[in-house]
Amino acid sequence: MTDSAKRCLLCGDPQQPSEAMYESAGHLQDRGVTVERMDWRADLSGADFRDVTMDMEERGPSDYDASAIVENVAGVEFLVVHKAPVSRAVIEAGEDLEVVAAARGGVENLDVEAAAEHGVTVLHAPGRNADAVADYAVAFGLAAHRRIPHFVETTGRGEWALEFDPAGLPRDVRSLTVGVIGLGNVGRNVVERWSGFGPEVLGHDPYVDDGDIKDLGATPAGFEETLANADLVTLHVRLSEETHHLIDADALEAMDDDALLVNTARGGLVDTDALVDALEAGDVGGAALDVFEEEPLPEDHPLLSLENAWLSPHTAGSTRDAVLNGSRIVADDLAAILSGEGPEHRVD
Repeated sequence: MTDSAKRCLLCGDPQQPSEAMYESAGHLQDRGVTVERMDWRADLSGADFRDVTMDMEERGPSDYDASAIVENVAGVEFLVVHKAPVSRAVIEAGEDLEVVAAARGGVENLDVEAAAEHGVTVLHAPGRNADAVADYAVAFGLAAHRRIPHFVETTGRGEWALEFDPAGLPRDVRSLTVGVIGLGNVGRNVVERWSGFGPEVLGHDPYVDDGDIKDLGATPAGFEETLANADLVTLHVRLSEETHHLIDADALEAMDDDALLVNTARGGLVDTDALVDALEAGDVGGAALDVFEEEPLPEDHPLLSLENAWLSPHTAGSTRDAVLNGSRIVADDLAAILSGEGPEHRVD
């Protein structure tokens, strides 16, 4: 089959419309590929769509209505989605499917098992928002350490809340020890960014060799060692049974009373109840959180009333470049396949 006979369907959604996907993947037409577009659940706002798919990582694609995709997949060789469900029904309806791809890091919305049974290659886009999340994690940590949100808020209310007692002033960043837990795509970028400010950076990841951690510019450290010695602990770990509540009451107790916790990864990494208790008791200095076990936070959630908790609405990875990167990474792999080469981001 020649390139000109290939058809690619870009299936967008309210968070990543097919128009944006086309901006990054439309160049496949230069290879003679027919690029078509559709949008799944375009009737929803981005916020409502997020609520619909919030538990996709647990439920998988089978619990979602994919009939609109089934109706459009006939004769398509390449199917690229963001969070739209690629269920077994979709794969079986796409008799010509050669590749299904998620323009995101996770593939929880793809039935990988069904794809393998039908000889369909699965692609994804790991690291698409690594720069975005790393930028945010470091900026959030810096802002919390220097109490920038506090000063912006109080000055905006007409207060002039200067602090003169040296005991109450923050330290220079280069005087800190920063602990980075998780050294994947995001964590590596976080190490690089923090290192530019001059603090000692501890790196912990049981799946990364000490030599590789040193090459990143960090000092290898165990989990407990990182907690005990870091003035700021920043999390960049995937959520799994192993890492659920990685930061629990014992971990929080191991941290210094003035330490700051930053979480831009997954809410389930932190035992929220234990964190609230630690913040209320002053057992940790503060927490900068972009992700939560329950999203959005209920109006009466105790975190909302804590002055030493700085919160944002799961937005760390939300940049224009991050949106475009997902389709770009997938499209580059599809171009490689068209050239007879192996794709770089294949899910086995």
